[in-house]
Amino acid sequence: METSSLVSKLDQEIVPAVGCTEPVAIALTSAAAMKAVSGKLRLLELVTSMNIFKNARAAGIPGCVDTGIELAAALGAAIARPEAGLEIFSYVDSETRKAAGFMLETAKFRTDVDMNRNDIYVRCRVVTNVGDAVAETVGRHQNVNLISVNGKDVPRDVKHDEDRRPLLREEASFRELVQTIYNAPDGTFDFLISRTKANLKMADSGYKMGQGLGIDLTEELSPKTYADYAATACDARMSGVQTPVCTCAGSGNLGISATVPVLTAGRAEGASLNLVARSLALSLAVTIYVKEYFGLLSPVCACAVAAGAGSAAGLVMLRGGDASAVESAASAVLATLAGMLCDGGKVGCALKVWTTVSTAEKSASLALAGGGIPSGNGIVGRTIDDTLSALEHVTKKGLSHLDCVLVDVMR
Repeated sequence: METSSLVSKLDQEIVPAVGCTEPVAIALTSAAAMKAVSGKLRLLELVTSMNIFKNARAAGIPGCVDTGIELAAALGAAIARPEAGLEIFSYVDSETRKAAGFMLETAKFRTDVDMNRNDIYVRCRVVTNVGDAVAETVGRHQNVNLISVNGKDVPRDVKHDEDRRPLLREEASFRELVQTIYNAPDGTFDFLISRTKANLKMADSGYKMGQGLGIDLTEELSPKTYADYAATACDARMSGVQTPVCTCAGSGNLGISATVPVLTAGRAEGASLNLVARSLALSLAVTIYVKEYFGLLSPVCACAVAAGAGSAAGLVMLRGGDASAVESAASAVLATLAGMLCDGGKVGCALKVWTTVSTAEKSASLALAGGGIPSGNGIVGRTIDDTLSALEHVTKKGLSHLDCVLVDVMR
C-alpha cells in the first residue's frame, strides 16, 4: 500500500465535529432545506433511517440541556447554515435555542423512521410562509443535498452524492496496512497529534462538568486509567458539551476510543512524538479498516469492535511490539467484544468505551507477552482478515433484523 494513499485516507476520515454526528446529520438536513426558503416555519417533516433514529434519539445536543430528534431538526432550521458541516452545533447559543423553541411550539413537526433503511439517511421537508423545500442526506453524515424548492427539482451536487471513498480493505490486507505504517518515514503522521488533541480536551471537560454518568465521581478512578480518560471524554460528548472532538469514520466516539488511550499512554510513558504519531496512525487506520466490514452504522457497537481493535494495535506499537503482536492484540479484542450491540448514542456509551479500552489494554499486554486467542477459538480465524470476514457474515446475516427490533423497542 502506498503511504501517500493512507495519509490521504486518514486526512479525510479524521475530522472535527461538535456533538454526536447523527443529530448533526439531522440538523444539517433541516438547515439546508430552511436556508433555501427562509421565512416562518409552519411544518417540518422528517424521515430517517433506523440507525439515524437510534443514534440521535437520546444523544446530548451541544449547548442544550434537552435531547431529541425534533430538537436537532429545529436547531438546524434555526441556524440554517449547512455549510458549517459537522460543526453546525457550534452555532447553538441562547438566540438559536430561543428560535428553535419557538418553532417547536408554533410549527407542526412530523417524524418517521424508514424501516427499510439502516444506513445514513435523512430526508427533511420544510414549509414556511414563503415556500417549501426538501433536502436529503445520504451515505455520509455531511453529504446533504437540496432536492427541491417550491416543487422544482434542484440539480444534485455530484461532488457530495454518496461520497464514495476507496476502502482500505480494497487497497491492502491487514498485515500490509500495518507494515505500511511501520515502514513510513518519520514525521509522516505528525499531523494527527495536533488534530486529535481535541479529544484529550474533551476528557478534561468531562472531569470538570459534573453531568452525564459522572464517570469521574467514582472512587475507583484514582489513579485514573487510560480507559477512564476515554470514558470521561465520551461521557462529556454525549452529555452535550459544546467542544469539538476529532471523529474517525464518521463517529466521535470512535475517534475518542481510538485516540485517547494512545495519547494518554504516550504522555504517561514518555514516548517520542514520532512514536505517538505513528501509533495514532495505526490505531485510527485499524479502526477504519475494521469498521469497513460492518458499515458506517450497524447493529454492532463500533467503539467496541473497531476502535477497540485499533487502540489495542496502537498500544502495542507504542510499547515496542511488532506487527505480529499488533494482529494478535486486535484479534483478541474482536473475539471478546464482537457481541456488544449498538443500542443508540447516549451517555451510557461511556461505560461501553471504558469496557472497550480496558479490553484493549489487556489484549495489548497479552500480545506483548507472546499470548493471544488462538485460531479456532469461536470465530477467530487463521488471520485477522479471516476473523473479520466471519464477523461480517455474522453481522450482516445473523444480525440483519436486530436494528428493526431495537427501533421497535425504542419507539
